[in-house]
Amino acid sequence: YYLEKNNHGRPIIIASHSQGTTHAKWLLRDFFEGKPLLKQLVVAYIIGLPVEPDWFTLIKPCIAPLQNGCFCSWRTFKNGYETSFVKKEKFTAVVTNPLTWSAGLPSASRYQNVGGVLRNFNRRTPAVSGASIHNGILWVDKPRFFGNIFLTTKNYHIADLNLFYVNIRENARLRLKAFNANQ
Repeated sequence: YYLEKNNHGRPIIIASHSQGTTHAKWLLRDFFEGKPLLKQLVVAYIIGLPVEPDWFTLIKPCIAPLQNGCFCSWRTFKNGYETSFVKKEKFTAVVTNPLTWSAGLPSASRYQNVGGVLRNFNRRTPAVSGASIHNGILWVDKPRFFGNIFLTTKNYHIADLNLFYVNIRENARLRLKAFNANQ
């Protein structure tokens, strides 16, 4: 319905997290992979669950910050933590560093983090955490924000988006600008 009545050929950005990523993977494979709609895909941010390296045939992982028609994915854990369920996976999930957006730059300091947002989205916190790609996951140091003393978990799934919110928003804007320039 959306494509028929509302899209009118405009660019498309897909954004998902957790269970939504399971749905987004199928959506991309069923409606974009090898279809004319792929020409409208700016980027897909499919975050919080693993994306197998062979899940798509034509839609590739983003390897550059302004690349279009690709996807970005990551799962966030405390630096040094390797969870048993990731160790049991028979593949190494695709991971994009949301601070560099570049396959050639797998690590970034917290100073490259323009801003995360807390649970209520009521305040931007710059330099909240750096990020490094490690064996199919994204490692981050313990996030720095008021009240982080109460953060004791090592699995930051609940904050996969929040920790990098401003960087994601800026990247989407820049990718859309690059997409429009190439039309």
